[in-house]
Amino acid sequence: MLILAKHDTKDIRNFALVSHGGAGKTTFTEMALVKAGVKKEAGTVERGNTASDFTPEEKDKQYSIVNSYFSFPWNGKVINLIDTPGYADFRGEAASALSMVEGALLLIDASSGVEVNTNYVWEKAQANNLSKFIFINKIDKEEVDFNAVHDELQEFTEENLLPLTIPAGTGEDFSGIIDLLSGKLITEEGEAVDIPAEYQDMADEYHFELIESIVESDDELMMKYLEDEEITDEEITAALFDSVEQNMTVPIFAGVANRNFGIKRTLDYLVKLLPDAGNRNPLYNIEGEELEVEFSSAGNILAQVGKTMVDPYIGKLSIFRMYNGQLKKGEELYVPRLDEKLKANKLYKINGSEQEEVEELIAGDIGAVAKIGELETSDTITDPDEIIELKKLELPEPMLIQKVTSKEGQDDEKMSNAIQRYSQEDLTFKVEFNRETKELLVYGMGTVHLDVIKKICQRKFDVSFDTSLPSVEYKETIQSKADVEEKYKKQSGGRGQYGHVMIQFEPLSRGEGFVFEEEIFGGAVPSQYIPAVEKGIKEAMEEGVLAGYRVVDLKAILYDGSYHDVDSSEMAFKIAGSKAFKKAMEQAKPALLEPIMKIKVVVPEDFMGDIMGDLNSRRGKILGMDPDNGKQIINAEVPQAELFTYATDLKSITGGYGKFSMEFSHYAKVPQQEAEEIIKKRRAEKE
Repeated sequence: MLILAKHDTKDIRNFALVSHGGAGKTTFTEMALVKAGVKKEAGTVERGNTASDFTPEEKDKQYSIVNSYFSFPWNGKVINLIDTPGYADFRGEAASALSMVEGALLLIDASSGVEVNTNYVWEKAQANNLSKFIFINKIDKEEVDFNAVHDELQEFTEENLLPLTIPAGTGEDFSGIIDLLSGKLITEEGEAVDIPAEYQDMADEYHFELIESIVESDDELMMKYLEDEEITDEEITAALFDSVEQNMTVPIFAGVANRNFGIKRTLDYLVKLLPDAGNRNPLYNIEGEELEVEFSSAGNILAQVGKTMVDPYIGKLSIFRMYNGQLKKGEELYVPRLDEKLKANKLYKINGSEQEEVEELIAGDIGAVAKIGELETSDTITDPDEIIELKKLELPEPMLIQKVTSKEGQDDEKMSNAIQRYSQEDLTFKVEFNRETKELLVYGMGTVHLDVIKKICQRKFDVSFDTSLPSVEYKETIQSKADVEEKYKKQSGGRGQYGHVMIQFEPLSRGEGFVFEEEIFGGAVPSQYIPAVEKGIKEAMEEGVLAGYRVVDLKAILYDGSYHDVDSSEMAFKIAGSKAFKKAMEQAKPALLEPIMKIKVVVPEDFMGDIMGDLNSRRGKILGMDPDNGKQIINAEVPQAELFTYATDLKSITGGYGKFSMEFSHYAKVPQQEAEEIIKKRRAEKE
């Protein structure tokens, strides 16, 4: 265990804004920046002039696509805020942000309540053991009932939800935010005034519940409370901090981001209730073992890259969280994965699209280093004399698979290089070349995700490409034994060609590949020609007789043959072996094989029937079902050919609440009807 001295990270507060799309994170960020004096005037998503959504794609779509990082002073502290995208196709960004902070502020649209991505970001914050807070936004709408939203949220989580601010009125009667601890109404002008009489009873009731809940978490305060002793604001805040840090309590704030109601009061509370950057939740090393670390700006350096940005002009920007020590401009970074030192020529703090060059970064900071091409997301930066390698970021796996082809007139190599470069920036976008089908494949989180990537690659790298369904990696095999004789004889003046083989072919179990044996006696086929027979069979197996797919899972036994002293050659026996294989394939009941994937689908119980029916329609085989905290986990085997659109289909069936993972399982025979259609189509393509 690494124990380091506590030092001066107490003035830094790190948190991520998370939500379902459209809840108002970008607007909240704008108002926070204005209140902090970073911006003179708040921009709007509609006008495309916000600090968060600065890329052309975000301005066009009018929603966030990538994380935005901000650092600003607040009440004598430094806030590092990460504004994350809210749409499911970009949830990898939220996962990255939540790995770099101590707290998560969940925004809820009061008129929509708990939505699809609310579940994902909340579960991710819980998994990272973060302090959690909720901001109920848009509470001035006519149809909004704050109590109903609170109740829905309480059903959503087992943690105790504790309102610290509540709305005074709704719709046309909305008049401000009531701060329950100060007992004041915060007006649109930001003034703290007495609570109007019509809201006093409601405020008193919430205040009573708030104080009772706080003192219940602290035995000393409980005794004071029961004995009617005075409890100071400092004692209340300290008890509330402890309860939040231990994940017993989740404070709730009310507000209207686009009218700047509740933003300042929420941030005031956050800097009091968030753990400081020297009180980071447990880190884990690469083996998954918990590290006991107390953070210091004076100790050995420990940092992790949480995000990579690639630009054709400024190069690679690696954004990382400093956990320990300090890094000065011009110093070397040691990266365990590479086992080498890299020089940090320039260091930055980031505010939206702007990078501010700094002389150093200390424990607790979120900063960046430019133009170190070798650095990758998840890389640990540490001390070569006391190496710690942190556990890699846990990001969602992309499951939508598409084939990529360059548009007419575009350079294939340039296109391939461009999407490979972008995959360094977005780890939920993966690229691979399938040697069997000779197709370049990309994996994304959804159709919107891939559509945005197309636009980014067009802008950044000047390449255009199309996506379509990939080809299935079918294979062929035999189902019975075949005993064949093949003689290759050619005479055309001069030396001829002669190779004669007798081979028995038989099927093997799935996955056994190809086995070649020889049982030659008496030198019927000289030993120097036997490898050529095997080579001829192997080369012929690259193209089966049904539809031209590679042949697998068979055994060939060369048991007899003959040769000619002058005319025999390796080439002759290679050709004889090839021709023998093709003859055997025709006789041994050839069959088409398809890849079968093992999939795990996790859905709310209400969707069980729909999912089961859908899997059956995809020729799926249900292996089992397991309940999991109100959800169902369905394990099944499904042909790959039926799964290329499953990422989008599952989203449609479950309204976005379903998720799945898949991995290759085995090859199996294609049913006759489907096989005939595949063979017919394949032969037509070849012609």
